Formats: sequence, C-alpha cells, structure tokens
Amino acid sequence: MNWFERKILGFFVKTNGTFSKLFFSGKGIIFMLHRVLPENERNQFTLNKDLAISPEKLEEFILLFKAKGYAFVSLDEVQAWLEKKATIRQKFICLTFDDGYRDNLIHGLPILEKHAVPATIYVTNCFPNGTGILWWYLFETHAKTTKQLKLNGSLGRFDFSWENSEQAHAQFGKISEVIKSIPISELPTVLMEAFGKNAVEFKELCESVSMSWDEIAAISKHPLITIGAHTMQHVSVKQQASSNVENEMRLSKKELEHFIGMEVKHFAYPFGGTFDVSMRDLELAQSVGFKTSTLNQAGNIFQSNHKSMQGLARMPLGNSTDEQRMNYYLNGIYHFSVNQFNYTINIKN
Repeated sequence: MNWFERKILGFFVKTNGTFSKLFFSGKGIIFMLHRVLPENERNQFTLNKDLAISPEKLEEFILLFKAKGYAFVSLDEVQAWLEKKATIRQKFICLTFDDGYRDNLIHGLPILEKHAVPATIYVTNCFPNGTGILWWYLFETHAKTTKQLKLNGSLGRFDFSWENSEQAHAQFGKISEVIKSIPISELPTVLMEAFGKNAVEFKELCESVSMSWDEIAAISKHPLITIGAHTMQHVSVKQQASSNVENEMRLSKKELEHFIGMEVKHFAYPFGGTFDVSMRDLELAQSVGFKTSTLNQAGNIFQSNHKSMQGLARMPLGNSTDEQRMNYYLNGIYHFSVNQFNYTINIKN
C-alpha cells in the first residue's frame, strides 16, 4: 500500500465507512467457516479454537445480517447473479463451511434451518473416506507433550523446537508451510514419523470429527445445503505438481457426484491463501468444470467478479470477529485495506 492509498484508507476510517461503502462494499460477502462447536468444546483448543464458531455466535451473526437488511443466498444464486442470469435485489451474505465436519450437521444445520439460511459445505473427500490427516490438530496436541518436531522427506529435513506451547504455536505458520510443501505421496509417512502416530490413529481422529458418506448424501438433499468440492486429500494445490492437482480436483468432483447423485459445481481451495493458490490452479479448476471456486483471501463480491469466478474472495467469520471488524467487512474498509482499488483478488504464480 503506497502513501496515497494509506491516505485514502485513513479517510475511509475517519468517516466511518460512509464513502468506502459507496465504492468497495460490493454486492455482498461470501463468508468462510469450518466447524460449529459449543463453547465448552471450543475451549478445549487454543491454536485451533477459532477454527470453530459457537452455535450462539452463528445465530447472532445471522440475526445481525438480517437486521441490516442483507439477504442470505446460496452459491448457486451468487453464480447466477455473477453470470447476469438472475437478480439479487438486496445486498447478500453467502455462508460456506470447509472440510465436512460432522458438527456442521449436528450444531450448524439446526441454526440454518431455524432461520432458513442456505449454505455450502465444501467436502474434502479424505474426511468421509477416513484418510484425512488432520495435522493442524495433531500439532496442537503434540506441542503440549513434546518440545520438538522433525519433518524429514525428499525436500530435506526440518527441525523445530520450543520450550512451551506458546513458542510452538508461534512457529505454526512456518511448520504449516513445510507440511503443505511435502509431496502428496510422502505426506502420510513423513507425518506418522513426525507425530509418532500410525495409520490407525490417523483414521480414528479423522472419523471422529468427519461426516460419513451416508451423512453427506443425506444432507446434500436438504433444500438449504449445497455440496462443493475441496480436493481428495486437502492439499495446498500451489505446492503440488500440476498433474496431481488436476487429479485432486477431478477425482474429488467425480467421487462426490457418485455419492450424492448430483452435479458438484463449486470448489474451494484448501487453505486458500497466497501460499496455496496460483493462476495455474484457477485454470485447472476451470478446466475440471467448476462454475465457481473460492479462496481464503479477503474481499467483497462485485459484479465484475464474473471475470474471475475461479478466484472469488471469502471473509473469515468466527467468535473472534468483533463489531469493528464486522463493520469494516460490511462497509468495504477491509476490502480496500487488503486489495486497495482492485475489485478482484490479485493471484500470483
């Protein structure tokens, strides 16, 4: 952000979003969520606490958006609006949940039903297949009981050490980048060695939190729910070879369609940040046949995004989203602070 953009941002903040709202609030926002857990279950985590929103907070946000006059729409409706095949009269909110956690069904769906709110659940196939390696949870547990982590694969050896959980969590960003860079074929072996776990233990953790194929097939028929794809093995696609990425996308779409008996039109890039997605991946998502693909990169949704439907912005939503942050989301200040004068996300190779 240059000096002129900083001046503009300061003006937007000083005027409480009155002017930013005119130019940078867009037509709506796609929100990104993961888990829905009661507060006592959220409190069992530190590093991963904000991966879950409480049912009460989810309902609070829904009521807030309704009070402000927003319409809740499905991703199909967002797609149709972007393609100028349908009209959305009000500003909109679109809710999406990543991965396919069972608590979406247990704690999330009743809230959505109560308020007639549609949502998309992006399922990573390794969850219902029981092959998912939830290393972000494994690491939080590992950091409580040991003081080091060794990752050893074809990319080299990476050693991390700490004296307490706080120091371990401070290194999570770098550790994440190393893990996400490991070739798919090596990942189970490298992580079993690193965490001192076996395949059975990985499977038990995965199945304890994931929806089954029967549950996914059932919820896919719910009028409020759309099922989207999220790769076979929840990989950072930018860090993997093109042939592997195309297989991850194509096979996940095909298998999901087999189990739910309908077309899967929408996709979310796992992790979805600048480290995780390149222009190549947007092109692959297009070639596989997805109508929209969403990122974990902040921004509002504009009509001009019809030119970049494989790289749609999403805002994170959770218990830590305070009133000021929400106001910045809704009035476009946050969009401008991240993207400046760009209405689309700038994806780099």
